Amino acid sequence: MKSGGKDAATKLDELLHNDVVFYSPVVFTPQNGKDITKLYLSAASGVFGEKEKTQDSEKQESKFKYVKEIINGNSACLEFETEMNGLYVNGIDLITWNDEGKIIEFKVLIRPLQAVNHIHQMMGKMLDQLK
Repeated sequence: MKSGGKDAATKLDELLHNDVVFYSPVVFTPQNGKDITKLYLSAASGVFGEKEKTQDSEKQESKFKYVKEIINGNSACLEFETEMNGLYVNGIDLITWNDEGKIIEFKVLIRPLQAVNHIHQMMGKMLDQLK
């Protein structure tokens, strides 16, 4: 995945604090550190970035989109929506960064339960591919 001449892993290296804590909706313990956080965020990017064929063309597009943004001081709440295999997914990324602009905490919350179960399966497959 490229953006602005830098790949996603390089951007994550720049944005994540070495001691970042990641809270996943599919893992019951916090994940500590930049490397494991990059792994989970890369897997999530693969899962949520899945493209589906549109009805009118062969062109594929992701249905993932951020629909609400709330920023206060050094934290942000970003609400997202997507559809995966006909299943509506709604979630929130809660992000906290320090005064240097490095992300120190990243929480992902997802609903409804069917979406959590589906994403749990998809994340497992994606993590296996990335390891």
